[in-house]
Amino acid sequence: MNDMNGRTCVVTGATSGIGFETALILARSGARLIGVGRDPARCSAAAARIRDPAPGADVRFEIADLSSQAEVRSLAARIRDREPRLDVLVNNAGLFTFRRAESADGIEMQLAVNHLAGFLLTHELMPLLEAAPRARVVFVSSGSHFHGRIRFADPGRRCLYSGLSAYEQSKLAVLMTSVELARRLGPGSTIDTFAVDPGLVRTEIGAKDGSPIVRWVWGLRAGRGIDAREAAASVVWLAMEPSIEGATGRYWKERQVVPSSRRSTDPEACRRLWDLSDSRCENGGLHPRACCQPDRNWVHLSESA
Repeated sequence: MNDMNGRTCVVTGATSGIGFETALILARSGARLIGVGRDPARCSAAAARIRDPAPGADVRFEIADLSSQAEVRSLAARIRDREPRLDVLVNNAGLFTFRRAESADGIEMQLAVNHLAGFLLTHELMPLLEAAPRARVVFVSSGSHFHGRIRFADPGRRCLYSGLSAYEQSKLAVLMTSVELARRLGPGSTIDTFAVDPGLVRTEIGAKDGSPIVRWVWGLRAGRGIDAREAAASVVWLAMEPSIEGATGRYWKERQVVPSSRRSTDPEACRRLWDLSDSRCENGGLHPRACCQPDRNWVHLSESA
């Protein structure tokens, strides 16, 4: 897939950091690039920055607040209306909040954006992924998942909230979704799923919370990290590298399969998280839609091991 001409790619969180650099590399590689961001002005600026070094790049941005499930569904509907297929989906958008906040759907904000937005968007774009000869879904996780625990009885962490623990939970959920999706798609699927640890990266994700102390601590931490362009190279490699076709459901760092936490691959926990995620999506769950193939059910994809 390293010849991206004619291939359509969606990258969420594409106005800054890893998402922007990922979008830039894909666009310069010839892909038809659809970036996703929340702020119209920042989306326009990102598109201009991508086109500057790549004047002929096929780039457009879609506006969506991914904390809202209604906006995720609307975003997917707009993409489905314009695209016959999707070759690569990079679920990159994420945030960190020190204080507990809830989305418009009443879901703890980090769980809503970091995990459920990608879970739901992947479902909504599944018909386009299935329409591609080969497709890939790249979930941007984190080494923080090693410290994460899914609090199944209280995923919104209403009791004793810790922003860091909520972040670790959300990144573990991202990885578990990639593992479980690969299992449900089953052997022989034309869709590969990869989860990636981009490493410690110098981005602003931890400095957007607003707390001076949090910004200071994040600045000290991020100062030891790699730049976003280097991190994005690992993400794009998973989107483009032909030799890893079929190596689905794996966890990657620095272009190598690496061990993940025991919790991230526990079959029962992954199934339980899938069901929990389904139940947290609006209208009581994810169900087959008119856009989906009639014999395809997101919740009950192939149960083959």
